[in-house]
Amino acid sequence: RSPTEPSINLSKVDLNAFPMVLLVLIAVLRNALVIWTIVVDKNLRQRSNYFFFNLAILDFEIGKLY
Repeated sequence: RSPTEPSINLSKVDLNAFPMVLLVLIAVLRNALVIWTIVVDKNLRQRSNYFFFNLAILDFEIGKLY
C-alpha cells in the first residue's frame, strides 16, 4: 500500500450508508403511495393533481436508481 493511498474506515462508511438507504426507501414508498392513491381514487384525478402525480412518478424512478 502506498503512503498516498487514503485509508477508508469501513465502520464510518456503514454508519453513513444506513441513513441514506433509509431515506431512499422512505422516498420510494412515499411516492408509491401518492401514485397508488391517485390511481385508485377517481376524485383525485383532476388537472391540478396531475402535476403531483408526474412529480411522484419521476421521484419514484429516480429513487429506484439509488
